[in-house]
Amino acid sequence: MLDASKENCIHIPTGGTLSKRTRKRCVLELQRTRNILSGSSDDSGILFEDEVRALSADQRQQLLHSAGIKLNIEPTQGLAIKSMIGLPWYRLRTLSRWLKHSGISFGSERKHRALCRELIGDNLEVELAPFSFKLADGGEEIRGAAHAYTPSLTAKITQLLEQNEMYDKPIR
Repeated sequence: MLDASKENCIHIPTGGTLSKRTRKRCVLELQRTRNILSGSSDDSGILFEDEVRALSADQRQQLLHSAGIKLNIEPTQGLAIKSMIGLPWYRLRTLSRWLKHSGISFGSERKHRALCRELIGDNLEVELAPFSFKLADGGEEIRGAAHAYTPSLTAKITQLLEQNEMYDKPIR
């Protein structure tokens, strides 16, 4: 049961803004109350998560904005987004700028490209080669297009196995 003694009471003035000291004392008291209600400090985090989930989407967005909390997308997730959507680098830059205005950091293009080089390694070749394309009027046109291949399949498989081991991810 919560202790309603005078030491746990925080005087909050009406009609004004709270001082930093009063806000900090309120937060500490809320954390202590959550610990008591949940039975342990580990479970108090779950109560806090539930409190935040109970807010509407607009309230959560306002909470993040007013608290100055920025979301960061890791380079591995950024590359996954780039490849899933099929974005070229210049479109990824546009997306990154747009997300930055919403408080979401997408990471630098330099980090994304470095990770891309690390993942591809030396076992992937890209060339411009002539291909035949069908035209809308039924004819054909020969023009250059990029295609990629691996010169050594065993080297590529070894590289992928090493990367999976390095990142401790199961092979799918």
